[in-house]
Parts: sequence; structure tokens; C-alpha cells
Amino acid sequence: MSFADAVRADLLQVPVKKNCCRRCLICGLFLAAFPEPGGKGGLVTRFRDAATADFAAEQLRIQFSKEPARRRVGLCGKYYEEVLFASPAFRRLSEHLQAPEVTDLAEVFGGRCEECNAAFLRGLFLSAGTMNDLQKAIHMEFLVPSACQTVVAAFFVSIGYPAGRVARRGRVGFYFKKATSVEDLLTLMGAQHQTFEMMNTRILHDIRSYENRMTNCETRNLERTVSASARQVAAITRLQETGKLGNLSEELRETARLRLENPDSSLDELALLHNPPITKSGLNHRLRRIIDAAE
Repeated sequence: MSFADAVRADLLQVPVKKNCCRRCLICGLFLAAFPEPGGKGGLVTRFRDAATADFAAEQLRIQFSKEPARRRVGLCGKYYEEVLFASPAFRRLSEHLQAPEVTDLAEVFGGRCEECNAAFLRGLFLSAGTMNDLQKAIHMEFLVPSACQTVVAAFFVSIGYPAGRVARRGRVGFYFKKATSVEDLLTLMGAQHQTFEMMNTRILHDIRSYENRMTNCETRNLERTVSASARQVAAITRLQETGKLGNLSEELRETARLRLENPDSSLDELALLHNPPITKSGLNHRLRRIIDAAE
């Protein structure tokens, strides 16, 4: 099951407690309704799966006291569940949703309570929403007919989450890529369990990223240490071969001897091997003088 499917499964379990919320839920569910072919007067809405179509049909039956028709259709190698419904009140609602001049959501939804925004968003995701799986880049999108973009854009602005917009083959996708916005919208629509799943996945991803950065940092430090040590050993060997090592001061000869004996030691470790131990900056100074002498 994809993450988007898991979200839809959660949303189907959220109860509808008020008539105003059911009206808003139906507005979201049937936003993409289109006229039934053949001019029969009904409206058709396609859903991805039977469970969502069953849920949508039940809301229509409760709201309008009339039984919708159902059928399964195949398009471009995929199967969809269609809900067909003929009702003058439902047709007026659909036409109002798709009117380009409508920007005041109160005109469409009628009276609204605090839960109505969540109900509309829930219906909109069930009918037109999708999300990437959590292992991929964060992307929540609602793909709606171009005729509905005005009311959908106004809705997202009204709840404080303006969406990005992209045209997709005669439709408009409203998308969100910011993790906090996606988590807030999931919580608002009622998918709290999936919100926690997303948060947990993000935390694990951040931990792994931090561990990888630390490992890469340690690897780079080790590579720098090995490279510097190889350069120092080469300089000391050159001084030995030319007989110039004995011309150095006693402290430089001690450092050279310790570096030859401990080529893999870090500067901190090498500094402590001196008798008495010296500071890391003091050791750096001695090694630079040795390299300068060799060059």
C-alpha cells in the first residue's frame, strides 16, 4: 500500500457529524463531476478504488435521500469506479463549484462550522489528492479540473496554506512541498496516524543524514591526516638520505624520529608521545620546520 493509499484509508474512517460538514465533504468528493455521456442529465465522478466510491455514494444517499448508480470502467489500461447521480440540487451545487467567478467559499458551502474546512479538504484528497511515498521527496498534490481552480485556490488561501500551481493536461495541480505544511494539512483533514508516520520517517531520515555527515567528516579528516603524515615522512626520509637530518636541532630530530616510528598517529597522539608532551600547535610548528628544511 502506498502512503497516499494509507492516507485515504484513514480518511474513510473519519465520521461525519453535521449536515454542513457533509455538504462540504460532498463538494470536495464531487468537485470533478462531469455530465453523463449521452445527455441523460446525470453527473459522473470517477474514483480510484471501490472503497472511496462506496463512501462517496453513501454521502450522496444520506444528503439527497436518493440512491446513486455505480459502474466500473476501464480507461488506458486502468480501472476506475464511477458514481452516477441525477439530482437538480446536486447539479446546481456542481455548477456553482465550477463557476469561474466564484471566489467566496461561503457562496458554495453555505453555513460553515469549524470542522467544515477539514471536511472539504478530506473530500478533496479522497477524490483528487495524491502524495509521494515517504522515502521520496515530499510532494502533496490535488489535481482538479481547470474550471474549479478558482474555488480551490481561494480555499487554500482561506485556511492559510497558499498552494503552488502547475498545469497538467487540461487540469491544474495544487501542490505542497514543505514538510510542515503537508503535516499540518494531513492533521487538518483527519489523517493523524499518517502525520505521525511522516514525522517519524523524517526524524529517522535526519538521524541517518547526520550519521552520514559525521562519517564523511571523519573520513575526510583521516584522509587529510594520512596525506599530511605521508608528506612529513617523505621529508624526513629525504633529510636522512642527504645526511642533513643530523644538522637539525635536538627537538626537531626527536619529532622526526617519533613521526617515522608512528606514521599513522594523529597530531594529538604524536604530541603526547614527546617527552615531555608538547602542544598540537607546537608539534605543527616543528613539522613545518622539518618540511622547510627538506625543501
